[in-house]
Amino acid sequence: MGITMMFLILIFAHLLADYPLQGDFLATMKGKNVIALLTHAGIWTGSICTALWLMGLPVTLIDIAWLFVIHAVADYMKAKPIGFYKNLNPLGLGLLIDQGVHILQIVILLITKM
Repeated sequence: MGITMMFLILIFAHLLADYPLQGDFLATMKGKNVIALLTHAGIWTGSICTALWLMGLPVTLIDIAWLFVIHAVADYMKAKPIGFYKNLNPLGLGLLIDQGVHILQIVILLITKM
Protein backbone atom coordinates (compact mmCIF):
# COMPACT_ATOMS: atom_id res chain seq x y z
CA MET A 1 0.00 0.00 0.00
CA GLY A 2 1.34 3.41 -0.93
CA ILE A 3 1.86 6.32 1.43
CA THR A 4 -0.90 8.34 -0.24
CA MET A 5 -3.47 5.65 0.50
CA MET A 6 -2.16 5.28 4.05
CA PHE A 7 -2.53 9.04 4.54
CA LEU A 8 -6.08 8.98 3.17
CA ILE A 9 -7.04 6.07 5.46
CA LEU A 10 -5.66 7.93 8.49
CA ILE A 11 -7.49 11.12 7.46
CA PHE A 12 -10.71 9.11 7.17
CA ALA A 13 -10.10 7.62 10.66
CA HIS A 14 -9.44 11.13 11.95
CA LEU A 15 -12.64 12.53 10.45
CA LEU A 16 -14.72 9.65 11.86
CA ALA A 17 -13.26 10.01 15.34
CA ASP A 18 -13.23 13.81 15.45
CA TYR A 19 -16.79 14.30 14.21
CA PRO A 20 -19.45 11.52 14.28
CA LEU A 21 -17.73 9.40 16.96
CA GLN A 22 -17.29 12.46 19.16
CA GLY A 23 -20.99 13.32 19.24
CA ASP A 24 -22.68 16.38 20.68
CA PHE A 25 -22.18 15.41 24.32
CA LEU A 26 -18.39 15.05 24.14
CA ALA A 27 -18.07 18.09 21.87
CA THR A 28 -20.00 20.21 24.37
CA MET A 29 -18.47 18.80 27.54
CA LYS A 30 -14.78 18.34 26.63
CA GLY A 31 -13.99 21.94 27.64
CA LYS A 32 -15.88 21.53 30.93
CA ASN A 33 -15.18 17.97 32.06
CA VAL A 34 -11.84 16.19 32.01
CA ILE A 35 -13.44 12.75 31.61
CA ALA A 36 -15.25 13.90 28.46
CA LEU A 37 -12.01 15.37 27.11
CA LEU A 38 -9.99 12.23 27.84
CA THR A 39 -12.74 10.03 26.40
CA HIS A 40 -12.72 11.96 23.13
CA ALA A 41 -8.90 11.93 22.96
CA GLY A 42 -8.99 8.17 23.63
CA ILE A 43 -11.54 7.53 20.88
CA TRP A 44 -9.49 9.59 18.44
CA THR A 45 -6.18 7.97 19.41
CA GLY A 46 -7.73 4.50 19.31
CA SER A 47 -9.17 5.12 15.85
CA ILE A 48 -5.85 6.35 14.46
CA CYS A 49 -3.89 3.48 16.05
CA THR A 50 -6.42 0.89 14.88
CA ALA A 51 -6.12 2.21 11.32
CA LEU A 52 -2.31 2.02 11.58
CA TRP A 53 -2.48 -1.56 12.83
CA LEU A 54 -4.92 -2.60 10.11
CA MET A 55 -2.48 -1.19 7.54
CA GLY A 56 0.25 -3.39 9.00
CA LEU A 57 2.19 -0.56 10.63
CA PRO A 58 3.52 -0.95 14.17
CA VAL A 59 1.92 0.97 17.02
CA THR A 60 4.08 1.72 20.05
CA LEU A 61 3.24 3.04 23.49
CA ILE A 62 5.09 6.20 22.53
CA ASP A 63 2.80 6.60 19.49
CA ILE A 64 -0.25 6.19 21.70
CA ALA A 65 1.03 8.61 24.35
CA TRP A 66 1.96 11.52 22.09
CA LEU A 67 -1.12 11.17 19.88
CA PHE A 68 -3.34 11.16 22.98
CA VAL A 69 -1.63 14.01 24.84
CA ILE A 70 -1.33 16.38 21.88
CA HIS A 71 -4.93 15.73 20.83
CA ALA A 72 -6.22 16.30 24.36
CA VAL A 73 -4.23 19.52 24.84
CA ALA A 74 -5.22 20.93 21.43
CA ASP A 75 -8.91 20.13 21.98
CA TYR A 76 -8.89 21.49 25.53
CA MET A 77 -7.36 24.77 24.38
CA LYS A 78 -9.95 25.16 21.63
CA ALA A 79 -12.93 24.02 23.71
CA LYS A 80 -12.15 26.19 26.75
CA PRO A 81 -10.96 28.53 24.91
CA ILE A 82 -7.55 29.50 26.28
CA GLY A 83 -4.37 31.01 24.86
CA PHE A 84 -4.56 32.29 21.33
CA TYR A 85 -7.93 30.53 20.88
CA LYS A 86 -9.60 33.27 22.98
CA ASN A 87 -9.52 35.64 20.03
CA LEU A 88 -10.40 33.18 17.27
CA ASN A 89 -13.72 32.17 15.76
CA PRO A 90 -14.22 28.58 17.02
CA LEU A 91 -15.80 27.59 13.70
CA GLY A 92 -13.33 29.60 11.61
CA LEU A 93 -9.61 30.01 12.22
CA GLY A 94 -9.88 28.23 15.58
CA LEU A 95 -11.23 25.11 13.89
CA LEU A 96 -8.67 25.39 11.08
CA ILE A 97 -5.78 25.51 13.55
CA ASP A 98 -7.21 22.63 15.60
CA GLN A 99 -7.64 20.46 12.52
CA GLY A 100 -4.18 21.48 11.28
CA VAL A 101 -2.65 20.20 14.53
CA HIS A 102 -4.40 16.86 14.10
CA ILE A 103 -3.39 16.55 10.42
CA LEU A 104 0.20 17.42 11.39
CA GLN A 105 0.06 14.61 13.96
CA ILE A 106 -0.92 12.20 11.18
CA VAL A 107 1.85 13.46 8.86
CA ILE A 108 4.47 13.11 11.61
CA LEU A 109 3.15 9.65 12.47
CA LEU A 110 3.45 8.48 8.85
CA ILE A 111 6.94 9.97 8.48
CA THR A 112 8.10 8.08 11.58
CA LYS A 113 6.64 4.82 10.25
CA MET A 114 8.24 4.98 6.79
